[in-house]
Amino acid sequence: MTAQILSYIPVILQIILFLVMLGMGLTLTIKDFKRVGVAPKAIFVGLFNQIVLVPIIAFTIIAIVPMQPMVAMGLMIVACCPGGAVSNLFSHLAKGDTALSISLTAISSLITIITIPFIINFSLDAILGTSSKSIQLPFGPTVFNIFKLTALPVLIGMYIKHKFPLFSEKSKSVISWGSGIVIILALVLMIMKLEEIGDSWYFIKASFLGVILLNVATLSVGYFSAKSLKISTKQAATIAIESGMQNNVLGMTIALSAGLLNEPKMAATAGVYGVVMCVIAVGVIAIFTRIIAREKKTALS
Repeated sequence: MTAQILSYIPVILQIILFLVMLGMGLTLTIKDFKRVGVAPKAIFVGLFNQIVLVPIIAFTIIAIVPMQPMVAMGLMIVACCPGGAVSNLFSHLAKGDTALSISLTAISSLITIITIPFIINFSLDAILGTSSKSIQLPFGPTVFNIFKLTALPVLIGMYIKHKFPLFSEKSKSVISWGSGIVIILALVLMIMKLEEIGDSWYFIKASFLGVILLNVATLSVGYFSAKSLKISTKQAATIAIESGMQNNVLGMTIALSAGLLNEPKMAATAGVYGVVMCVIAVGVIAIFTRIIAREKKTALS
């Protein structure tokens, strides 16, 4: 029975990712995509961090910190998968700009359909060298696979919200916390998969330093890059969370799926990142909540 479950893990992860993105779509409207014109600076900085800076930071960490090629590739996969529904929840809990968070997630979900295969294939050549020739992401099929697992469920969710707004509104809290629960389930499945191919503790130790550095660095760069451009603290906190809280379920799905990379060892880093970012998020939420509350109190006095 256990062997059967393990063989279905890649498919189960795809279903989980589809449901999480569907839930996110239930919180979106066309207005979220139009926010580019309303708050262009915050949107541009957030997207630039997510799409450009985060992969550069990951690549820099790989160049500095000794790590095995498969672990390093896992870090790059994480870096090119911007935050999903969980980052929206964290932004809300931190008293950040939830609308900005949702908009960044929505827009980046469309952009990364194109950027993910480019970044991963470049990283495969740079990190694995000649051995990467046996592991490549074919551009067309990859774009289609990522579209059907991310953008398609988001669009379906948006359509449901448009047709049944009352249902979508009542489902908001269930969607937010439900997304967190299914992501925890995805992490459990990931650990089971790692036990199948080796010692899961070994993979955790191998990727832990790189994961910590990436999470802390991207959170910091996200916040201070926004503040240096005189973006409000509330929006800067949101940009930090969107920069540091990656869609690790998408990363694991890309690494494990037969139509994509089909490399469980690369998925390990995404699994570890999911655990680490949730733990660090507790402290980040507490810090941002305090800073934003203090600024609000000062403005009222």
